[in-house]
Amino acid sequence: MAVQVQLRRGSETDIASFKGAQGEIVMDTTNNRLILCDGTTQGGVPLAKLSEVGQEPLAATQIIAQSPHGAAMTFEVMEEMIALSGNSNQSTIAIPARAIVFAVSVLVVTGITGATHFNVDATLSPNGAAGGTGGQFGADLSIAAGSNNSGIIGPTAWYNSSTITLTAQGGSFTAGAVRLAIHCMLCGVPAS
Repeated sequence: MAVQVQLRRGSETDIASFKGAQGEIVMDTTNNRLILCDGTTQGGVPLAKLSEVGQEPLAATQIIAQSPHGAAMTFEVMEEMIALSGNSNQSTIAIPARAIVFAVSVLVVTGITGATHFNVDATLSPNGAAGGTGGQFGADLSIAAGSNNSGIIGPTAWYNSSTITLTAQGGSFTAGAVRLAIHCMLCGVPAS
């Protein structure tokens, strides 16, 4: 048979003036929430409910680990919508210098006309030489609205900043829009 455990409990108003012992958990009956006490904080520290945890995506830039002196590992996703026209279009966002690149992904938001397919490349290669036109992050991609590609390449160290080029194949772009995202990690140096 299970053992029943009953916590100290009270309304939000009752708990607001309560300090509790260090490590004591009390039940807020007004908000159906557990409160962690540290022996000094009046009202304790409200704990998150499951419905409040893990529902939102991480920020576009998220520090994963940081040293006491500011060195950090930061994951970043940069996004841009690009309206297409002509033979090729370049992003205004760029792979940052000294980034570890995981992928450049694309979603065709508005169907592309004029071209029969398209390629996605970096303007510069990881070491700073002229970039390719062979579809480093995706070749012969579909022009239909809703088409997508996760151009996974690595991880690959990128030593120079580089924009992304979308190149029309089988004609020139006459219309269409693509959302592009760069997925990378940055290694920050100590601040002090």
